[in-house]
Amino acid sequence: MKTFIIVLIGLTAPALLSSCGKGYLNVNNNPNAPTTGASVLILTNAQVQTADIIDSTFFELNYYMDYTSLVYLLLNYARNNITSADFSAVWSESYHNLQDYRSVEQNSVGEPFLKGIAKTMEALDFQMLVDAYNNVPYTQALQLSGGITNPAYDSGQVVYNGCLAKLDSAIAIFESDSVTGLGAYNPGTADVMFQGNASSWVRLANTLKLRLILHEINVTSQASVIQAEAAKIAADPNGCIGAGQTAFLNPGYATDLQGHFNPLWSAMGYTINGTVSNNEQRANTYVMAKLKGFNDPRTPYLYCSTTAGQVEGNPTGDPNNANATYVGSGPGPSATNLNPPPFAISGPTNYGILQSPTMPAIIFSSWESLFLQAEATERGLLPGGDAAAMNYYQQAITEHFKYLNVYTDGVTTGDAATFAAAYYSQNIPNVGWSASTDKLQAIINQKYIALCYTNVEEAWTDYRRTGFPSDLAVSNDPAVLYPHVLRFIYPQTEYDANAANVALQGTVTPISPVIFWMNN
Repeated sequence: MKTFIIVLIGLTAPALLSSCGKGYLNVNNNPNAPTTGASVLILTNAQVQTADIIDSTFFELNYYMDYTSLVYLLLNYARNNITSADFSAVWSESYHNLQDYRSVEQNSVGEPFLKGIAKTMEALDFQMLVDAYNNVPYTQALQLSGGITNPAYDSGQVVYNGCLAKLDSAIAIFESDSVTGLGAYNPGTADVMFQGNASSWVRLANTLKLRLILHEINVTSQASVIQAEAAKIAADPNGCIGAGQTAFLNPGYATDLQGHFNPLWSAMGYTINGTVSNNEQRANTYVMAKLKGFNDPRTPYLYCSTTAGQVEGNPTGDPNNANATYVGSGPGPSATNLNPPPFAISGPTNYGILQSPTMPAIIFSSWESLFLQAEATERGLLPGGDAAAMNYYQQAITEHFKYLNVYTDGVTTGDAATFAAAYYSQNIPNVGWSASTDKLQAIINQKYIALCYTNVEEAWTDYRRTGFPSDLAVSNDPAVLYPHVLRFIYPQTEYDANAANVALQGTVTPISPVIFWMNN
């Protein structure tokens, strides 16, 4: 766990002084001990830890979602044989993160803006936990000071409803006169996501609500709740995250120390010495074939190439190609199998999924939000009908092309939006809107591509709730235990320290009990 000593200049600008281990700006090494310190200081730390969770703690899911393959055999990955030891950091780091946000919420006396931020981010953390584990401690969680050391588990549905309520409360705070008035406390640049912009926080909260209700869209008992929440979103003039409004986070990522890198760069990029961070990560033939079938120019923006200019991969569970190329693109070492795309046409320095060790982290992307809005509109939850759904869909694709800075297809140069328009105008099902008879399938397939390395848990959730992409690869390992992993197993620490409550969840395997929104 990485530890930083932080000073705030005028309680606004975090400055980095020292580092050790994993976790950026971490001021609380013990998740079982209450956090102390100025609320604004804890807020900055907590936001950065959330980025670490999204970009690196879930990273191994990229193997299970066929974004990444292996260069040598790792049996638990190849056979979908996860245990209580796998992904345990998702649990520990999420509850650690929640403890920090709860501290901000409880100690921000006279600082309603901070309370609104804390509530929003708590909802995000609990949503990610439910989507990974289903039932989790919620009502009794984070009450160590009250003597609750073995919290009971709440159903995933109860937690989801609690998250919706938290987001309603946060939106009310952000949209109140007490916050937007001149006399209100504002965290300014100590809010390393939105720099104290209330409208941006409302958009994020609304978009999180949209994510929640779409995840549980097939839960019939939630139909009235889903309709009510969708109506609130549609009526809010701030709306959801739109084009050009990605929730980026950057506390001052730097190149002076390995631990100061952007977390995605640390997980799948290069070390401070220029060597690869995780050498078994290689391109996956499933994604490459999907992109090729769609005439999609983004392959070299997601994967490096060989010295011969080729992107090569391995199938899931079968590392038979030692020349499979490394994940990521953009600037990299000039070594065999680890090259950026050798475009003959000169272009910008920064492009692709890996652009710089100091690039901002993504908390919630504009393209994910727009795909969510496309789905909600197509389902009739948001107004506008087919025309509006198509517009959201095409905007989402365009936003992802812009983020990758797609400046060439290897033959011609141009604007990213122009390449995006040429792409989604093709008469190919699941690419062109008019060519796609199943609009939901088109939305989820394109969202799957755009979430590659930017939010793998959401892609995993989409697959489990919709079945798309319907051709997601199954491991070629003959001893594969399950076609796909459907949930995480509670960490061994829970079985050891909270045995009675975790035992009530039954026998947990990588495929059961399923997440509550899969039961309908």
